[in-house]
Amino acid sequence: MLKKIEKQLEQFVRSEIAGIHRIQMTNGTMYLLLDKPGDCDFVHKEIRTFYKENINPEGGVNMYAVGDEFAFDFVEGNKDNYTDEPLDSIADTMMNLEADAKEGK
Repeated sequence: MLKKIEKQLEQFVRSEIAGIHRIQMTNGTMYLLLDKPGDCDFVHKEIRTFYKENINPEGGVNMYAVGDEFAFDFVEGNKDNYTDEPLDSIADTMMNLEADAKEGK
């Protein structure tokens, strides 16, 4: 990904989305540590909307939980894993798995 686009995305997240504890761009992937992991779906939607409206109308944004962070990959075409339908939050799933691991399940 071009550095110019990476800077655009990073600037958008820093200035327009509250609750970001840490942001890092590595090899075209944006890693975010959120103050409230439950906000991940909202953040995903905001980043995806910005990306499609300002950078690549045909592109998409995939979100993955990576430890305590969320990774956002920017993809060509409309091949992202975003959906407008309500689903169990990735953060909720992640927290449930962590709780199960602590309990030895």
